[in-house]
Amino acid sequence: MRTRVFIAALFAILIAAAAQSQTAVLGDVNVTRDSDRFESLRLRGGALFDYQSPYRYAGVAAQTTRYSRSEWSTDAPAVFFLWRDQRRETLAGTIAEGGVVRVSGRTRLIGDATWSLRPAKRTGIELLASSDLVETRRALESATSYTFGGASIERDVSERFTAIGLAGIQRFTDGNQRVHLRGRLIWLLVPEQGISAQLRWRQYHSNQLDAGDAYFNPERYREWQGGLAMRKQYAGFVWSATIAAGREEIDRKAWQTTKLAELRAEGTVRKNIRLAVHASYNRSAGFATSPRYSYRTIGVTLIVPF
Repeated sequence: MRTRVFIAALFAILIAAAAQSQTAVLGDVNVTRDSDRFESLRLRGGALFDYQSPYRYAGVAAQTTRYSRSEWSTDAPAVFFLWRDQRRETLAGTIAEGGVVRVSGRTRLIGDATWSLRPAKRTGIELLASSDLVETRRALESATSYTFGGASIERDVSERFTAIGLAGIQRFTDGNQRVHLRGRLIWLLVPEQGISAQLRWRQYHSNQLDAGDAYFNPERYREWQGGLAMRKQYAGFVWSATIAAGREEIDRKAWQTTKLAELRAEGTVRKNIRLAVHASYNRSAGFATSPRYSYRTIGVTLIVPF
């Protein structure tokens, strides 16, 4: 009942917003599937107010996510407030969304926010916060969610070499807590083509080992990857891609291979319609518990000003 009230209130806001100038309509579709045949389909629609560009707006949105595996399925409707105020050149500023989701008869806070600044020409700082559902069948049935807070610093050591470090804390509603450390080294190989070589490393430590088999939860996890990345503007779109491979260690046991492939294109088509398309394949440990775990995602986002 509460979810219906939230959605009704949201659409009342959308109707009122449609009468205002500088408004845009948002649409988003995202699909995931993993090696355990666990799938999700997320549909999102909303309105952006005071829309000045894809980097500056406020808005509201409603979404629903269908999770399924074999004959089991469940839905998670949600409502959000959206905010973005970033500089196009450096992406310094704020991008955030926050709201509530209803799953298994419970309401959870979810959202994602990043605040970035450039205190010096070669230095960048980011503060990050997020909250979301743990996406496995057992976790969704118990409405398990998590929050994450962290900070990262980026330093351009030279014109071609950049180092990034991140530290964060992740807390789960079941009482579990993880400390995360991540790092990345970037060497710009071909500046005119936006091609770089990257070395990535991440690790975390869990303070509670018994998660009731609701999600993958080793005491210690480490992963490193090396690969190539590209970011280039072509035909009115910004194209970015990454191919990487490496190894992961789970509870100090044998290492196993990880792989990553990502592709994203974002740009403006006719009548200032903003289009973003992304796809990825990731073979590394996630929330699921199966060995040699992998998952795939694909999504499309449209922003149509009027």
